Amino acid sequence: MERKIVSLLCLLSVSLLIATTFVTKVNAAPDFAWVEPAYSGYDAYYGYYITAYLEGTYWNFSMSYTNYYLSILNVSAIRMYFDWGKNYTYRFSSPVSMKYGETRTWAIANMTPSVEEAGELWTHSYYVYIHYVNGTGHELGALYEYSGSYFAVLSADHLACLNVWMKYSTFFDMDGITLKQSPFFSNITASEVNFTQAMLEFELGVSIFEAGVFSTARTHFERGDAYFTSAMNTWEQRGTAIEDSNQAHVDSETNYNNALADATKREADSAMVNAIGWLLFGLGWVFIGFGIIIYGAKKPKPA
Repeated sequence: MERKIVSLLCLLSVSLLIATTFVTKVNAAPDFAWVEPAYSGYDAYYGYYITAYLEGTYWNFSMSYTNYYLSILNVSAIRMYFDWGKNYTYRFSSPVSMKYGETRTWAIANMTPSVEEAGELWTHSYYVYIHYVNGTGHELGALYEYSGSYFAVLSADHLACLNVWMKYSTFFDMDGITLKQSPFFSNITASEVNFTQAMLEFELGVSIFEAGVFSTARTHFERGDAYFTSAMNTWEQRGTAIEDSNQAHVDSETNYNNALADATKREADSAMVNAIGWLLFGLGWVFIGFGIIIYGAKKPKPA
């Protein structure tokens, strides 16, 4: 009986030790972020949000780690494994010694492979390992594993399509086809025609893009972009010309009305002057009449 109790206590102690170790590792999870990806956002081909780098350029990530595992932790390397079957290891020239509770930040970069090496038609998973050694430099293994998904390696054609899509995402829903907000080109026919052609190119481009034929999709996206730009330029030029014409018409009417008002005022002023002149002329004759009467009254009569 005593042996059974001792055995149970031993099993319980081992279980608690394993559980404690697991929790410690989870609590030690690093903060992690991709730095300046070529694209970060929704991709209609994959159907979800991705973090992506262009093939042949450097991918970059930054991470911080707090040692809640050992009293002294000697970190020897950071290793990242991608599911295309390749490890990328950043090994320190000498182990980084971390006290318990101490936090360190590392920035690591490496070359993004070609789409032939890392397939472009699906996204990838990755795993981050923190390796540590003992005081004598003996490798003890990976302390912690962190994993993530939805990492993509993009060709130039794929990235170009995404950049055009992002440029016009204000007008489209996330499916890349549904128009959710239409620019208004008034009654400028050339703009409306160009805008319609742009929409047709975008819709065709999205259909081909979702099939994974990125080079052909890019051609249609760029045509749509050119048509849209032409529509905007025509709207600006013709719209400005119409506004200028309307303003010129308003200015002309204003000038005409002002001139008419000035002419009317001059006529009124002239009439007033004439009226005063005739009044004075009439008064002059009245005074002459009075003078004749007075003269006649004062003239001596003949005896």
